Amino acid sequence: MDTKDKRLEEYIHPEGMEVKMKAGWINGRGVVLILMVVIIGGWLFNYIWGKGSAFDSGHQLGYAIKYIGIVCILFGFAGYILIQYAVLYYFSGRDRHALQWKMDQGAWRFLLVKPMALKYYRVALLLPFLVMGLLPMLHGFCMGNPLVYYFGGYCLICSSNDFWYFLKLRSFKDEDKIVDGKRSFNATIIKETY
Repeated sequence: MDTKDKRLEEYIHPEGMEVKMKAGWINGRGVVLILMVVIIGGWLFNYIWGKGSAFDSGHQLGYAIKYIGIVCILFGFAGYILIQYAVLYYFSGRDRHALQWKMDQGAWRFLLVKPMALKYYRVALLLPFLVMGLLPMLHGFCMGNPLVYYFGGYCLICSSNDFWYFLKLRSFKDEDKIVDGKRSFNATIIKETY
């Protein structure tokens, strides 16, 4: 019993500043990003690398949404969860009890139970966005590879929620600590005293 109480004390944190983002706001931005990346980006990709006809661009867009999209979303989501878990697990001091799996209307992600430095949390937010989203999308666009381009585009859309959350957390110092709330994209920032 004594060890259980001691372990609970490790995760108790003082009250800090609460940061919240609404899921509707984030999902609305995601719809706009889907329109920009998939539809406009698909037409631009086909115009530069394809034949440029209206039929061909419509066919390519339908193929991307129907077949490539499903595969990209499944593999992208699995890769996103694995990268996020690995980075948060490493930065939390390899404590698997510091992470909690949460599925709600905002996102499916791991939440922190134990305080973590904000600079490490920002890395965990941006790494899937850059490594699985932006870089493959740019690589596929520059090399003319539609599969890599659409994979990067879909992963960019899937991790865009973390990017918006990163932008919201920019105003805090790197040394401040963060603990996630009970819902996705709700957190408590514990100011570091100097």
